[in-house]
Amino acid sequence: MRDYYRYKDKEIEEMAKFCSCHKKEVKKMKRHCSCDRCKKHHHKWDDCCKHDHKCCCKKGKKHDGKDKHKKRDKADLLDFEFFTLDPNVRMDNNMRLPEDMQTPVASVTLEQVRNGDLVWLNGVFGLDQDETIFIDNRVDMRIFKGNPPVFTPGSEIYRARFEVEGEAGDDQVIEPLMHVDRITENANNVTYTVTIEPLDTDLFLNGPITFTAALINKR
Repeated sequence: MRDYYRYKDKEIEEMAKFCSCHKKEVKKMKRHCSCDRCKKHHHKWDDCCKHDHKCCCKKGKKHDGKDKHKKRDKADLLDFEFFTLDPNVRMDNNMRLPEDMQTPVASVTLEQVRNGDLVWLNGVFGLDQDETIFIDNRVDMRIFKGNPPVFTPGSEIYRARFEVEGEAGDDQVIEPLMHVDRITENANNVTYTVTIEPLDTDLFLNGPITFTAALINKR
């Protein structure tokens, strides 16, 4: 038993020596910078500053400055136009949209755009299917660009197709719209117009209706 305790005491003593030595080595290592940046600037770590992860050389300071003041993209809002109902509420059978016919339902005009600008278009449109009970109605929603607008299929800058269920299902929907138009040339009085075309039967635009255009310059 005495040999056992003598062995344990010896083991504890050796562990204490190891911990003390390890602390000194860690303290010594912290005197010098070990970051990759400083390894690149110096052949020896001893040339670095006394604080870990900070380089005292001119290159290091210059490098840090670039990290802190890295250029970030910014965007300026140059113009904002919108179309909405007044009041912007749902009204039964407010506006009939004939089958197989494009009907303009909202329009906005930006006075001046420049090459490189972006136009962010957003909208919501409240629709109702009252003509059929069980048949779903396919609907095309388009955005045309131009003043005066020309609604020629294929010349739109945006088109989406969706379905509105018959009266037996989800026949009242709020359909969203979103698109970004990249401006490639300077122009004045640029108009964006939304059209809706039911493909299977008549549809009603009951509201609410909101269509917005945000002119953005990204630099």
